[in-house]
Amino acid sequence: MTMDEGAVIVFDKNARKEILDLLDKSVNDEGIIVEKEDPDVHVLAIDGTELTLDEFGGVKKGSEVFIKSDLVSLMRLARR
Repeated sequence: MTMDEGAVIVFDKNARKEILDLLDKSVNDEGIIVEKEDPDVHVLAIDGTELTLDEFGGVKKGSEVFIKSDLVSLMRLARR
């Protein structure tokens, strides 16, 4: 199987922490996604806001652009 630019991986909400772990991210006590090696550094969503585990919808291919799982964030991503 080859992956092209339009490839999409869909995952269950229960897999969020495992996906973040693969990306060297973790979740702090407040539920905010942070860098695993430096928990004081918060992961930001595509709109520049902090990203919580509940909001996590995915990551843009080839980068660390994190996407919230809401319609507005998906529309912003589509415009890029």
